[in-house]
Amino acid sequence: MKLVAIVDSVGRVILGRHDVQASTKAQLNLRNPAVVNIQVDQQSGQISVQLIPYIFREFVRAEKRADGVSWNFQKQSITTSNDLHLEDNILDQYTKIFESIDVDQGEIVEEIKEPDTVQPVELFDEVK
Repeated sequence: MKLVAIVDSVGRVILGRHDVQASTKAQLNLRNPAVVNIQVDQQSGQISVQLIPYIFREFVRAEKRADGVSWNFQKQSITTSNDLHLEDNILDQYTKIFESIDVDQGEIVEEIKEPDTVQPVELFDEVK
């Protein structure tokens, strides 16, 4: 399943894995969608981008968590792009949120760094 971005009817950018087989003429099916949250630091002017799960994994029954959750978005109320190619750092952030940890088996697929060692991701070239 390919990671795609849509804009919903209230202007939120949402990323999710497009499930072609579960989609219909009227609905676009996305597995594990996440809302792109952008915050601007008023003092420094720096922008931070954060992916927030559409629904938190902890809300889903434990036996269903590994499957993820699919959502159907009405095609008449979303906007899509035919030529958007997401940056690797956004793809990596999405993967870390939804695909790095196998919750049911307690196995960590990728080592998670301690919070004080995580380096911020530079999204834009700094103007000097």
